[in-house]
Amino acid sequence: MNVKNKKTYYQIILDKSSSMSDCIESTVNGFNEQMQMIKRLDDKFSEQEILVSLTTFNQDVNFDVECLEPSELKKMTSEHKNSTWFKKHKDYVVYSPQGMTALYDAIGKSVQKIHNVAKEEIEQDKATVVVVIITDGHENSSTEFRYEQIQSMIKELEKSEKWTFSYLSNTPDAVNYAKRMNIKIENAIRYNKSDMMDVHSDLSSSLESYIERKLRKIEERNKGKF
Repeated sequence: MNVKNKKTYYQIILDKSSSMSDCIESTVNGFNEQMQMIKRLDDKFSEQEILVSLTTFNQDVNFDVECLEPSELKKMTSEHKNSTWFKKHKDYVVYSPQGMTALYDAIGKSVQKIHNVAKEEIEQDKATVVVVIITDGHENSSTEFRYEQIQSMIKELEKSEKWTFSYLSNTPDAVNYAKRMNIKIENAIRYNKSDMMDVHSDLSSSLESYIERKLRKIEERNKGKF
């Protein structure tokens, strides 16, 4: 029986607490460039479906993009437009850092969202999930999820081999912190906020490599190698 795991749910969880105020433009430009690169990946891997979601968070969690195809992706802007403008231009996400850091709520709620949409597809080996967490600080304001819950959740999802988590932070303990949350050490990176454009470019390259590996596994499985 041929296995066709055609979908990749690509979930970005992006910090927009006040401490991200010193890298607004590079974050916005980097995100927009990454979305353009994902559109090119969608053309390159026409047999695959890439669905992109973006969660931004401070003390609140916002689902700015929910399972959109690359052709439908929104652009990010740092400009403060009036409400009428944004009602007419729904293809923009406003990135305006302020407030605190509800990291655990952002992770937990984003995972729940994907489960609500794709749980059956994932269980039937029709889809996989890539979750990328980008922050510059530590948790300080979650109200719905605790550290232990997120730690356990990531452990179980990674064990399924259908979910892959990456953690990017500029804190000195970024790699060790990710490891304690059960994120694979090779998917944990300490970045420099002055290089946010490069961060998003590297994420696009990582997604391309991920899809290439996924296609190879599907091909091997279809040939009965495992």
